[in-house]
Amino acid sequence: MQNIEIKNLTHVYSKKTPYEKVALKDVTLTINEGDFLGIIGHTGSGKSTFIQHLNGLIKPQQGEVKVFDINLTQKKPKPDFRKLRQEVGMVFQYPEYQLFADTVEKDIAFGPKNLKLSKEEINTRVRHAMQAVGLDYDYYKDRSPFDLSGGQKRRVAIAGVLAMMPKVLILDEPTAGLDPIGKKQILNLIKSLKNTITPTIVVISHDINEITQYCTRLVVFNNAKVAFDLPVNELFNHSEELLAMGLDIPLAVKVNNHLKANGIKLEGDIITPQDLISAIVKYKNNGGEL
Repeated sequence: MQNIEIKNLTHVYSKKTPYEKVALKDVTLTINEGDFLGIIGHTGSGKSTFIQHLNGLIKPQQGEVKVFDINLTQKKPKPDFRKLRQEVGMVFQYPEYQLFADTVEKDIAFGPKNLKLSKEEINTRVRHAMQAVGLDYDYYKDRSPFDLSGGQKRRVAIAGVLAMMPKVLILDEPTAGLDPIGKKQILNLIKSLKNTITPTIVVISHDINEITQYCTRLVVFNNAKVAFDLPVNELFNHSEELLAMGLDIPLAVKVNNHLKANGIKLEGDIITPQDLISAIVKYKNNGGEL
């Protein structure tokens, strides 16, 4: 089942000025229900402009954008952006900078309150959202979000989006600025949300080693276009092309390519460090030598 359908989307900043820049050119892409989609690309490749179209932050200049039953390119009747932003939850880079309330509970409740829900429904949503991100309601509800650690602040910000009960969750660089422990915790949280709360997740990341550990499909943006749209286990058959675009490839893929060039062929799809370790162990158990 399709959640989001984009056809021939083109977007140009500062049209007809000396600063004109083509951010997206003829982009066609479908995001299906249940996708765990990763988007990668160098700075300026178009990926951030693309995701801002998905909840109406940028209106389409040319092409079609349809999210569920909401056609963002129709003129009459006007698209229901209020409904759209409930169904497509967006977590921006450094979302903790958007925290503002004096308690965790008030911050998470802000969105549901704007929906004019009952106090009981708002409380239920806040409790469920906090539980989903691993924050104990009774312990954290009256604490100031500004007194929390970076990782905890980010959980509060994500809970605020989840309290709107979106059907699709979009995260832009969700681990940016966190220490290694905080990064691992947020990645595990995203995996958990995929299985329990929002079945369709889209993640933008510049860290190829990170994104390949949880996404099942990767879209690569290059020069305002979609260069690749492939399952993770197929994308790195194009390692040379990715490197030519200025993109990195996972360390495990590099090691496997090096071994292969030296006559050592490991079995299976090798993308993550865990894949590499398992394949090496199997190779040695079968009598192979490194």
